[in-house]
Amino acid sequence: MEYQVLQTLFYFLLTIGILVVAHEFGHFIVAKWCGMRVEEFAVGFGPKWIVLARRGDTEYTIRPIPLGGFVRIAGMESHEETPPSGTFFSKPIWQRNAVVLAGPVMSLLLGYAIFSIMGMTVGLDIGKPMNRVAQVLPGTEAERMGLKMGDVIVEINKEPIRDGEHMMKVIHSSPGKRLFVRVKRDNQYVLLSGTPKEYEVEEVKDGKKVIRKEGRLGFIPGFEVKRLSPWESLVAGTRITKNLIMAIPEHLFTKNVKDNVGGPVAIVQMTHVAAKEGLHRVLSFMAALSISLGILNLFPIPILDGGHLVLYFIEWLRRGRRLTAKQQMAVQMVGLAILLSILVLVTANDINRLIAGKFPQ
Repeated sequence: MEYQVLQTLFYFLLTIGILVVAHEFGHFIVAKWCGMRVEEFAVGFGPKWIVLARRGDTEYTIRPIPLGGFVRIAGMESHEETPPSGTFFSKPIWQRNAVVLAGPVMSLLLGYAIFSIMGMTVGLDIGKPMNRVAQVLPGTEAERMGLKMGDVIVEINKEPIRDGEHMMKVIHSSPGKRLFVRVKRDNQYVLLSGTPKEYEVEEVKDGKKVIRKEGRLGFIPGFEVKRLSPWESLVAGTRITKNLIMAIPEHLFTKNVKDNVGGPVAIVQMTHVAAKEGLHRVLSFMAALSISLGILNLFPIPILDGGHLVLYFIEWLRRGRRLTAKQQMAVQMVGLAILLSILVLVTANDINRLIAGKFPQ
């Protein structure tokens, strides 16, 4: 148990650290390219904890709260009408927009790079489905009947299961029918029983939309991990990244949004689940989280990168006139209130889900 806790903590800090460094490096490198003076590159929040180095004008630090980081650019908090040379607001709007946008872009590129490199090295889960349970979804029939991650389904209603495609075909064709499932678990055989829930699935046949009924128990099968050529890996990385980006709005703007979003507790729990499956799953989780970070940071909420872009757009509409110091302070306080409210809500939701056992195990 202690080993698992330490392993989860290590992977959590590693994941957050890499994501923060990559995101902030995007801001940092473009700010330098634009001739801005960067005073601090910090990983973490809170009081200054460790000073790693000082190079030129920049101090590289670690702060104790590992939930983010920041790049402090000279003059970002200034309200001077004529900012000194080399400060943030001494530069034209397009350069300031480039600096702000570089963080989310770097997060997206990191996720894409991880998926693409995985294809050439450890492989990607894009092969055929296997008859092994990779994840049991909370609150489903699979959880109720006692399926566990790692179970290998060898028989359903005394019919030997050849592979993952055969397993899925049997389950999908049995909505509302009781199934007796024999699984191999830790070199022992266990007999379970459950009834696939009926779902309506829309598909196109002969150019027409057709609704068919399909049974599901509520678990995600494992997939064969395939190593790919460099070109195939780039194509697969592009496809996975695109699908994740398109899925984020679907998860956020749905009535089940409470089950689709998570905060620090959810990230720790998902890191724990990934760590049990090894480095391959941790890398996949890291890549997906980096892509999510890139997209969510573009939301037009003050304090987030997207909020800064909105402010600079307003400045452009006002023909270069910035908001007054009082107006900017009000906007920042609203943004801070929104973010703190979201953090409290998602953390409370995470804790409720954890108590209710609704996280994947």
